[in-house]
Amino acid sequence: MSTDNAPQFIPKRITPTPEQVAIQTAQKKVVLIDANAGAAKTTTLALRLAEALHRGRAPERMLALVFTEAARVALRQRLLEVGVPLGVVKRLTVDTFDAFAAKVLLQLENMQVASMRSDEELRPVAWEALEVVSEKYAHRYPLEINTTNGAIAEFLKLQLRTKARLDFQNPDFESNSLDDNLEMLGMSRTHYLWLREYEGLRGADTGDIQFRAPFDATYDLVRMLDGDEPLRQQLPAFQIIVADELHDLNEASFRLLTMLIRRGNAFFCGAGDKDQVIYTWSGADHRFLRQRFEQEFPALQRLPLTASYRYGPQLAQAVGVLKNKPSVSALSRATHIELLEYDHAQPQACSAQLIAALEHAHAGTTAILLRDRDQAIRVETALFQSGIAYGLVDMNSYLLSLEVLMLRGMVAIARKDLHAIKSGPRRGEILEALVAFAEIPFTRTELQQAKADVANYPDLLEGFLTNQLAKSHNQDKAALTLAAVDYLRALPPDALAGDALQHIFGLMQLEQTARRIYVDPAQARVVARSLHGFIAVCREAGVALGGFAGWLGEMEEAVTVSTGKAKLVIACIDQIKGLEYNHVILPYLAVDEFPRSKTDPLEEENRFYVAATRARDRLTLLTPQDPAYRSRYIVALQLKNKTVAPKS
Repeated sequence: MSTDNAPQFIPKRITPTPEQVAIQTAQKKVVLIDANAGAAKTTTLALRLAEALHRGRAPERMLALVFTEAARVALRQRLLEVGVPLGVVKRLTVDTFDAFAAKVLLQLENMQVASMRSDEELRPVAWEALEVVSEKYAHRYPLEINTTNGAIAEFLKLQLRTKARLDFQNPDFESNSLDDNLEMLGMSRTHYLWLREYEGLRGADTGDIQFRAPFDATYDLVRMLDGDEPLRQQLPAFQIIVADELHDLNEASFRLLTMLIRRGNAFFCGAGDKDQVIYTWSGADHRFLRQRFEQEFPALQRLPLTASYRYGPQLAQAVGVLKNKPSVSALSRATHIELLEYDHAQPQACSAQLIAALEHAHAGTTAILLRDRDQAIRVETALFQSGIAYGLVDMNSYLLSLEVLMLRGMVAIARKDLHAIKSGPRRGEILEALVAFAEIPFTRTELQQAKADVANYPDLLEGFLTNQLAKSHNQDKAALTLAAVDYLRALPPDALAGDALQHIFGLMQLEQTARRIYVDPAQARVVARSLHGFIAVCREAGVALGGFAGWLGEMEEAVTVSTGKAKLVIACIDQIKGLEYNHVILPYLAVDEFPRSKTDPLEEENRFYVAATRARDRLTLLTPQDPAYRSRYIVALQLKNKTVAPKS
């Protein structure tokens, strides 16, 4: 960059703030932007690139890295909006980390490797790897063989996290005992063996790669380059590098980024918000922004980006107090903060206040943001009972969760009423849920065939499950499952479903079962909460066993799966980073609801910050009336000019 510190590029349509100008013209080799939510990070990076172009840097020597395809499209759009010609934008390299890594690997390997992007494509490989584990190790170790889709999804998530953190590249890994490594990795022996066999099928052990899943390109490239300086000299050399959303950095992407900066002795400018680190399940860690960059580049310069273009001054001040950092708004309009109180002792009080809040909904989209999916039970039920249409963002209705499908199946089998579940595919999903919670060790072929049979011939389910339980290696669990069916079968049609389900929850030891099924202990706790919540809703509705299937079927038909035109959406907070809504409602801001116990306090606070800063015009906070039961975030916001409504 030139030593002239005055901006040479004058953007169209916007007048950059002093903070943006300072970033646009910064002279240090490595510049890290400490950005607030909604503070135009992407636009500012576009200004940085445009300035370098205006000062004579060749577009071909410039690289912009992001984490998602949506972010890539957004950065290209911002470049056009500030005035960079389309022909020049096309000559820039603007890529996701993984897509860029795949292109580099294509040059280094000189061969095209199959790309498998979805769980559906990866599932057969995961099944095959698990079958290999069973054949090779079942006689040596007690294994948990679970071939259901839920188990496969858990495994694929686990292997991604392990690669993102480069756990197998830990210098202590080879010298540690297996038990020590399992503790370090946070996985069972079965999952460890499964992962090794999966990587063997992928060809990662030999280098003869057969396919790459999401993030595998980054992982494979970093493994190939780590410790091989001559090979790193074959990386493309860029003079200018920018990167967005650095709070999503993990170990593998961080190492790739530092290699690229050093390869071309590049000027680097990256933007991130250390208070938006919530994806620790995929290896994200606040230490990259807080410490690791400074360890790698001690002379770096930190510059702030504090003014939000999303929300008004009141919310900016509140989240600034929450996170103890400068936070202002660049907008003159207000973002109203509304505090609605409810009686925590009344289970339906929070959802009732939520319905009341929707009566005053403003124009645009309203989003109900949940701490996790178990909270959807009361929210969806209240919306259904009120006749309010809604959509779901990157989540299924609670009616389709594995644990609720299992309970639906138990009742249907006991009442010999599988025909009441009209959808064939849904009957197959119910069978899979029963197999998972009964812990029947099906092979992939057996499970797929059983699902197809039950989808077409619902009367087969009862006999099929009974026969399989009789042959199960886990006879203790089989006996409990059969006892639960017998208990339900002995009840009259007018018996209350909630009471009956509560009994089989204890009889089948479902909370302990969830801890065995789910790799992540937090998800096991969510499943237990979901079961308790569903049973409570059934009790409050007073639904009888005889009307159970029809009641749920009617509710299921009311759910809008597509969110394209939905004015009201429900989403979990972890799925909406980068999005914004006119009105955000945060329910259940109570002790052990949000923040949750047994979770990292900083990550939980970050999650609340992310949720609150999605709001443009209005933020509604639903919290207990009794201060002793309120979330600590209500106090931490130090709200002054807020609207307070009485408890429902």
